[in-house]
Amino acid sequence: MKKFYALIVMLLMVFSISAASMISQPAATVNLIRNSVITVEDLNAEVERFQNAGMQNVTAQDVLQTMINDEVFLQGAERDGIIINDRQIDALYRQVFNNAVQQAAAAGQTVTEDQFQAEVIRQFGSMENYRQSLKNQQILNLYLMQERGEELQNVTEPSESDIQSFFRQNQQTFFQPEAVKLSHIYMVKTGNADEDARKKAELEDVSAMISSGEITFEKAVQEYSEDDGSRNNGGEIGWLTINNAQARQGWGDAFCDEVMLLDAGDISPVLESNTGYHIVKVSVHSMGKLLSLTDPVSPEDPTTVHDYIYQILYTRNSQIAASQALESLLAELRGEARINILYKGN
Repeated sequence: MKKFYALIVMLLMVFSISAASMISQPAATVNLIRNSVITVEDLNAEVERFQNAGMQNVTAQDVLQTMINDEVFLQGAERDGIIINDRQIDALYRQVFNNAVQQAAAAGQTVTEDQFQAEVIRQFGSMENYRQSLKNQQILNLYLMQERGEELQNVTEPSESDIQSFFRQNQQTFFQPEAVKLSHIYMVKTGNADEDARKKAELEDVSAMISSGEITFEKAVQEYSEDDGSRNNGGEIGWLTINNAQARQGWGDAFCDEVMLLDAGDISPVLESNTGYHIVKVSVHSMGKLLSLTDPVSPEDPTTVHDYIYQILYTRNSQIAASQALESLLAELRGEARINILYKGN
């Protein structure tokens, strides 16, 4: 009986070792300054990450080549003196997070650090993986600049012919929708019916005083508006375009439609939005139009269509130059490295 039990234990051990060996068997080895093994387990995890990111048609061989490129590049960067420390990674993380907060704020939303980290973990599996990704990206940028800086700086500028051609091919996209520039006196809804009725009645009294000339709109902004962000700017809150989906979701279609009916110089009666009560003053009302090359891209941005297209084309040329420089450096590094691909799957 003891012999039988020992045999079972031994078989289980052999099976476990074989299974572990199959999971962690090498898919490829890379040696530029040291031997590094990419395991099948690593490869499968990376394939899954690509697929979770929406790249469903990617093959394991494609992913393996990417992983080999990454390893060759990182070893080359280490050999040639590129070093990134934890403090730099902390700064990069903070920069990315702050950018996410600003972008959310521009869209009328908020992002907490907990929410940001939850999304990072969903995409990368862990914060440690994300920090490593930030580090690798920074190493790539610094190493590419160190080794191919001249190529990266020698970017072809778009010609006038390029700009004209791009404009003609995309002219219909350079359309400025109807828009109004507005200011408001604002009282926020509380959710309490009696309190909200009181606020609306008070704002209607203010509207009557403005209409009679008893008080100016600007003075009323100072005395009555609950919008701290615009109170010291005459109530100005910027531009509303007729097709602004975000504004319509926040304020409601009815409010936005009523505002778009106001002409320049008009002051509205009390208008109700999803969030509160407003007296709106429109200072500019521009109708929708196709833009020319010399027109600003929007009422809020003085950049002309010409300059905007120039930047698009210059950025595209910069990306092409960076891609070519990266391919050149990778080819050089792969030529110096010993690479052995063992994985036989698709």
